[in-house]
Amino acid sequence: MSFRTVVASSGKSLSASEKRVIAILLGEPEPSSLRAAPVAARAQTHESTVVRLAQKLGYSGFPDLRADLERDNPEPVTASALMRSDTGHELAVFARDEARALERLSSFIPQEQLVDVATSIHRARVVYLFSKADERPALDMLARRLRRLGLVVVELGLGGKDLAERFVSFTEDSILIAFALREAPSQLPALVREAERRGGTSILISDAPGYHFRPAPTHLLVAQRGDDSEYNTLIIPIAIAYALQLAIFHLDPDRYGAVRDDINDVSRLVGGTDEIPLR
Repeated sequence: MSFRTVVASSGKSLSASEKRVIAILLGEPEPSSLRAAPVAARAQTHESTVVRLAQKLGYSGFPDLRADLERDNPEPVTASALMRSDTGHELAVFARDEARALERLSSFIPQEQLVDVATSIHRARVVYLFSKADERPALDMLARRLRRLGLVVVELGLGGKDLAERFVSFTEDSILIAFALREAPSQLPALVREAERRGGTSILISDAPGYHFRPAPTHLLVAQRGDDSEYNTLIIPIAIAYALQLAIFHLDPDRYGAVRDDINDVSRLVGGTDEIPLR
């Protein structure tokens, strides 16, 4: 996850020396070479202050912090490095890797956890969805799956007044579902915090196992995507969208079956016989 996002979303109060350390970290062009002791010397503080700051921000130690900082300053990569140069571009290899990611999905998200999240969505009056632009296909798929259940869905904009105008109706009966793949959107910490302040629920779908998001959402669904660290598809997030739809449906088959029939009836009414959905 981005170190800048972690700092921006942290609700911890910082001392003057800790603020100097953060300023040095954010201004470092080559974070891979950083060590706690030299950073402390530059900030005119003790090495223990640097280590404690990392832990205060949720990291296990300074090396863990440095890894996030490196994500803010990635090394230049060639196009080939982004396109499965190591894992292989052949269809059979690509399909095998994605199949492996699907097979281990249930080990990351147990059925009990999926049902728990589905129950929260089932009880919500309105579902609000949020993601970065490059995650939009997964968000659009989830929105469609939820609308097929008759749920009221609001897709939030990417920022500014458009996002605020759509989110302002969020209440204690609402639920926020957000995607944070590879990195969390910069607006996400504020949205999660505001959803909590308004008494609602938040769900975060991520691909970063072991990471502690701040502020913590009500529910966290985390599943690793393909094995290639640079080339990840949306197959796993989209599979999660389908799994959530199925889990919600089976909480109340009569209710959601009636909605499905109603959708079919309205489709016939407005679309004609050629537009009758097959499912």
